[in-house]
Amino acid sequence: MFSIFKKHEKDPLRQAASQLKCRQIHFTDENYDEVTAQMENDCTAMLKLTPVNYYAVKEKYIMAKVYSSKDFEENYAEFFRYDSDKLVSSTKLFKVDKLTAAKAFAKVGIIIR
Repeated sequence: MFSIFKKHEKDPLRQAASQLKCRQIHFTDENYDEVTAQMENDCTAMLKLTPVNYYAVKEKYIMAKVYSSKDFEENYAEFFRYDSDKLVSSTKLFKVDKLTAAKAFAKVGIIIR
């Protein structure tokens, strides 16, 4: 009962990401489990997802929150799966390299130089 009063250790990766700019990318709901499993080893797995306009498919979609520094040298991504605008599952933060982040943003019209 008193465990709610305990101070929980803060994740240093989450603290670092909270200081960065967050951009959201919406994807069609396909290959979620496969991509999140592959993200552990290879961050280019996120490029397998197909971006979509949020208003086009509101029932089922995957939202990626990508946290980036100003120079895009430091990037992190986490994925959320939604069904009827209710959160179904989420992942931990994954480190993403600059080239992969640039390609993912380019798919939705954000050009990084």
